Amino acid sequence: MENQYSKKVYSGLMLLLIIGAFLLGYFTFYFHQKSLIEKPTSTVPVTNSLVLNAMPLKAQDIEFINEYIGHITPIHEAFIQPYINGYIDKIMVNGGQYVNKGDILLVLEQSEYKAALDAAYADILKATANLNNAQTYFERTQKAKSAVSQTEVDKAKADFLSAKASLEQAKANFETAKVNYGYTILSSPINGIVGDVSLTKGNYVSPSSGALFSVVQLSPIRVVFSVTDKEYLQKSKKNMFTNQEILLKLSDGQIFPNSGTFKYSDNTVEKTSNSINIYADFENIGKTLMPNAYVTVLVKEIFNNALKISKEFIMLDEEGSFVYLIRDGKIARENLKILADGNNFFIVQNTFEPTDFLITQTINPKDIGALANLKDKETK
Repeated sequence: MENQYSKKVYSGLMLLLIIGAFLLGYFTFYFHQKSLIEKPTSTVPVTNSLVLNAMPLKAQDIEFINEYIGHITPIHEAFIQPYINGYIDKIMVNGGQYVNKGDILLVLEQSEYKAALDAAYADILKATANLNNAQTYFERTQKAKSAVSQTEVDKAKADFLSAKASLEQAKANFETAKVNYGYTILSSPINGIVGDVSLTKGNYVSPSSGALFSVVQLSPIRVVFSVTDKEYLQKSKKNMFTNQEILLKLSDGQIFPNSGTFKYSDNTVEKTSNSINIYADFENIGKTLMPNAYVTVLVKEIFNNALKISKEFIMLDEEGSFVYLIRDGKIARENLKILADGNNFFIVQNTFEPTDFLITQTINPKDIGALANLKDKETK
């Protein structure tokens, strides 16, 4: 019994030691990580009775990436639709096939339209013969006015003009028949990929049937994203996105290898979101980008001689955004010109002096302007 009791006491002590070691390790790790996250700042004396936490400011060239949600749309998409009624005679393409502009896609039954074309041509020949006869007779009456009545002359002239009009009508009918005959052959108006072709020879189609299938240009392809009206005004002053690199992040997290080219911005503001559409084109090598897919648009911009300041140090009032500084032995306010908005920081224009210190703690406004004899500006 005594031996069993000793084993239980020993097991309990070991369990307590293990728990204690675990807790010690956890808190050591926690405070170590916390020290890595927090930015060290200096304690800078402002007056003999006022010491503030502050940090020096250093301007630099900052690379910033704005992210937008965009969707892919083809620059050119042709919906193949018949202009005339008819039965499908030949289907020349399959779904997914690449075609060039002018390639034949479908052929409708042509016999009816060929017959109409031949008949129209025959009408031209007939009208031409009638015109020749009418013209010859009219010219004879003109030469022999004394031998024929004025009524006969007038009738000959009318017959000549009527025959002339009939020939023009026959020519117009021939052109119409020729156009309709041409419509029996449906060709691709663009270079692109054929969509689903669910047709069979012998199907009856007409203009009311709607689109039979589509041909989509996949390269180059267009990406559409939107910016706020405020951002649009800012970008307009910098020639929009012409000097910025436009990249895409795909749904699998990969970065698309080709950068895009800014093409134009929309001409209206979307009322519900106060945003404006931006259009950029990408060379779609490998046909990776597919219409209607969503992507993340990454716009890379370089801000020269700027600073990145955490939002926790920035305040806002009716005059705008500002920070408190230690400048020339005094607490001073500096209004900010914000260039870009990050998740937890702003990029601001450098309007600071080389010896300025950014105050990183909450201060009482009554201390602003207090005189100081700065003794120590060293940072940890």
